Amino acid sequence: MITILIIIILINVFVLSKLVFFPYPELFIYPYLTNHGLIPYTDILDQHFPGLIFFPVNLGTLGMHSPEIARYWQYGAVVIIHLILYLVAKKILGPKKALLANLIFLIWQPYFEGWVLWIDSFLPILILSSLYFLISKKNFWSGFFLGVALLFKQVIAPLIALVGLYILFKERKFKPAFIFSLGVLIPTLFLIKYVNDLGIWKDFIFWTVTFNTGVFAEMGRKYGTISEIARVVGVYGFAAFSFFDEKFRENTLLIGIFLIGSLASVYARFDFVHLQPSLPFVALLSAISINWLLKKKYLKVLIAIYILVAIYLLSQFYKGLVGSKIFFQGETERRVTQVVQRLSKKEDKIFSLGTMPIVYEMADRLPPGNVFVFQFPWFMTVAENRILSGIISDPPKVVVRDVNAVVEGKKLILYMPKINDYINEHYKVIDKIDEIEIMVRK
Repeated sequence: MITILIIIILINVFVLSKLVFFPYPELFIYPYLTNHGLIPYTDILDQHFPGLIFFPVNLGTLGMHSPEIARYWQYGAVVIIHLILYLVAKKILGPKKALLANLIFLIWQPYFEGWVLWIDSFLPILILSSLYFLISKKNFWSGFFLGVALLFKQVIAPLIALVGLYILFKERKFKPAFIFSLGVLIPTLFLIKYVNDLGIWKDFIFWTVTFNTGVFAEMGRKYGTISEIARVVGVYGFAAFSFFDEKFRENTLLIGIFLIGSLASVYARFDFVHLQPSLPFVALLSAISINWLLKKKYLKVLIAIYILVAIYLLSQFYKGLVGSKIFFQGETERRVTQVVQRLSKKEDKIFSLGTMPIVYEMADRLPPGNVFVFQFPWFMTVAENRILSGIISDPPKVVVRDVNAVVEGKKLILYMPKINDYINEHYKVIDKIDEIEIMVRK
C-alpha cells in the first residue's frame, strides 16, 4: 500500500513539474519588506492575517527567495497533504479506499489551480491535521491546528465555529468543546501578542476587518463564470453520493462540515486556487461515493460518467497549461530588474506604477516612504494619498510604469490619477521593455 501511495505522490509532483507555475508575488514581496523593517498593516497595507508572510519567521527567513525554490515548497506541500490525507482516509475508510482518496486528489489537485502557489496551497496541511486529531478524539490538537490555520487566513473562522458546534452537539457536554476552543486559543494568543508588541491594533483592525467587510467586499469580490461554477458543481457534486452510505454516515457528516467550512476562501473571490483547502475533503467524500455506487447495480454507470467528465476536463486543462512559464518572474521581469539595478544603488528607492510589484524583491530595493500596497483598484481607493505622500517626501530614483496595466478589466492608473500625474510631471521615460516604461527624474 505504501508503495502505491508513493507512486501516486510522485506522479502528482511530476505532473506539477511539467505545468506552468504561478507563485503569488505576495509570497516574496511581503516577507522581503517585513525583513527589511517595514511594519505590516502600518507600512505594508494588506488585508491578510500574518501567517508565513508577516511573522518574524516567514517564507523569506525560511529561504524562499526565488521561483525555483518556491517550486520545492509547492512539491513539499503536496507531498505532506497526500501523507496526511492517507492517514485520515485510512482511519475512516481503510487502506485500500485511502489510496482511492489519494488517487482522486491526484486527479483534481493540479486542475483546481494546483499549479498556483498561494496561502491556500498550505492550508490543507493544517485543516486535514485538525480532522485527523478530531477523529482520534484529541480535541485540543484539532483546535490547535485550526488555530494555526487562522493565523494564515481569517476565513478559517467559520470552519472553527462549525467544528466547535459539531463537538458541542455530538458530545452534549461543554468540556470537549472547551478543550477544542482552548487549542484554538493558543495560536490566537500568539497573534494578539504579535499585534500588541508592534502597536498596530488600529491598522490591523482596519485592514483585516473594516477594509475586508467594506471596500474590498464592494470592489474586490469576484464571481465565478457559469462555466467555472458548472465544473465545480460537476466535480464537487459527485461527493454528495457519500451521504447515502450508512456505513460511513457519521464520518461523512464530519468530513462534510470540514468541506463546507473550507469553502469560505472562495466566497470573496472565486478563483480555483481558493478551492484547494476543500479539495482533500472532496477526495474523501468522492471515495465514499464510489464505494456506495459500486454496490448499486443500476448506479454504477454514474462512476463511468464521472470518469468521462474527468477525462474531458483534464484533456482541455492540460492542453493549455503544460509548459515552463513562470508568471510574474519571467524574462521581462529579469530584464527590468537588471535596468533598475543599473540605474540605482541599493539604498535608493524605486517605485513600481501599475506593474511588476515583484521588482522590489528582485532588485533588492525598497519603495518610497517605506510604504507599500498592491495597486489594485480596491486598495488604491483607500491608499492613493498615502502612497503619493511617500513618493513626494522620499522621491524614487527609478520608476517602472505600465500605463496599460489592467486587472479584471479595470485600468489601474485610472484608480491612482494623482500619482500618475505626479510621475508625469517629475519623471521622464528613458527606456522601454515590452510595455514597461523605465523612468528617471527630469
